[in-house]
This record gives sequence, C-alpha cells and structure tokens, in this order.
Amino acid sequence: MSLRRPRFQEENAAESINISPLIDVIFILLIFFIVTMVFADGDALKVDVPRAETATAVESKPLTVVVGSDSSISVYGRTVTLGELESVLRGHMASNRSVVLRGDGDAPLSAIVAVMDCAKSCGADEIYVSADKK
Repeated sequence: MSLRRPRFQEENAAESINISPLIDVIFILLIFFIVTMVFADGDALKVDVPRAETATAVESKPLTVVVGSDSSISVYGRTVTLGELESVLRGHMASNRSVVLRGDGDAPLSAIVAVMDCAKSCGADEIYVSADKK
C-alpha cells in the first residue's frame, strides 16, 4: 500500500487567473448602468415652465424652441439668435409644420411674441405653448 497523496492537477499545468467571471461582472454592471441612465431631454436652458390644469401631450414630433428668463433662445440644445432661429425653422417646416414654445415663467413676453412671430412667418401652422401638468 502506498502512502502517497493523489494528485488532482497536472504537474505541468501553468498557474493562471481565470478572468471569465470578471468579464461577466463587468458586462452585468455595464448593462445595469445603461438601463438606469437618465437621458437629458435636450434643453440647453434650464427653464421653469408654468403649470396648467388643462395641459395635454402633443401627438406629433414638433420642433421645440426654448426661451429663457434672460430672453435667450435655444433650439436643439444650442443658443441661437432670432435670425438663426428663422433658418432653423425654415428647414424644419419642410417635414413638420408645428412648433412647441417652451418659455420660462419669468421670460419677457416680448421675447415669446418675437419667437411666435418668427415661427408664423416661417410657415408654422400650429404653435403650442408648453406647460407642465399641475
């Protein structure tokens, strides 16, 4: 009878670290962060939109124009002048003739009326004023 212990590993087997479980954990974390990520709604300006009890959602995908409290105008996340807004609106009117005006509660009425006038002169059929539901 032999007193030797049995060997379960090969004598020439190289010692290495198995990284398969590490890769699995990294992919699970990546999927978790992608699923829980909050996407920005694309507004460059932080505006405090007024609330209304009769606010409803718009069915189509209109162009959103944001007017800040300092009369700044933003489209597609970048600040534009009134002249640049006109060229953006003319390009948008080929596919969709509706515009959503998202104005800050403290925005001057003259700035909002100027944007509405610009949209109407560019051919907008429908101009919506954005409000949050109370």
